[in-house]
Amino acid sequence: MIGGLRLAVDATGLGLPLQINGPAARFVAPWEDAPADATIRVGWLDEAVPPPEPTELVFASGGMWTLYRAAGGYRYDIASPVFGPEPYRIAWFAPTYQTGCVWYRRLPAVIAAMQSPLEYPVDELLVTNLLARGRGVELHACAVVDTDGRGFLFVGQSGDGKTTTARLWTRAGATVLSDDRVIVRQCDGQWLMFGTPWHGEGEFAAPAATPLNALFILCKGAEDAARPLPPGLAAARLFARAFPPFYDAAALDFTAGFLERLVTAVPCYGLVFRPTPAVVDYVRRMQP
Repeated sequence: MIGGLRLAVDATGLGLPLQINGPAARFVAPWEDAPADATIRVGWLDEAVPPPEPTELVFASGGMWTLYRAAGGYRYDIASPVFGPEPYRIAWFAPTYQTGCVWYRRLPAVIAAMQSPLEYPVDELLVTNLLARGRGVELHACAVVDTDGRGFLFVGQSGDGKTTTARLWTRAGATVLSDDRVIVRQCDGQWLMFGTPWHGEGEFAAPAATPLNALFILCKGAEDAARPLPPGLAAARLFARAFPPFYDAAALDFTAGFLERLVTAVPCYGLVFRPTPAVVDYVRRMQP
């Protein structure tokens, strides 16, 4: 379960004794007789019904994956030079991303490297698309639960100090849900932040959620100073640090509206800080 989303995976078609390792293992939940937000089947390209043929190029990431339209849904071709020129994994999802399939190419090197049926980037692509269909947003951020239960979200680009912030708060007794990717949702009228398995250098990744009390956009500087941000500026800065499906116009519209609602409901600040323990005391004294 990631971000409160239940992902049901049927990997019996692989016929392998897979065991999910690392931080992702913390997010494996026991099977319950409850509806899944997405149900995904996993198998081999040479045994299963083949994936639908691509009909239109939608987006080339410039990295591991390329997105196509196929059979009324979305097909992701995932490649790596390690496994040769052909995609070693193909994923297809229905338009709502609530059902889909993942096919692996049966190669010894692929089998040896396999760690999870939905290993990166398929897991994050699935979750970000589910979120963007009315459920929430993924942000480049560090999520902290303080000793008094208050939830602080520190949002920043790479190099802005998210992992540094995570380590400072951990030393001060707080709990860190993530030091790189955080999911924010509104559930039953309450704004919640969730840890994810997609961690940063500090490898903070907790399968937990907590209410969000204040949000800070990080910037390293020569002082510790927090200034309230007007909603429009706060929403724009959050959008620049979000992970919506940029190739989907409807998803972008939802994300922009979601962030506008978030910044009007939760106090937002620009936080200039020095990477010292003093910034923890400074934020605690603010009592937002």
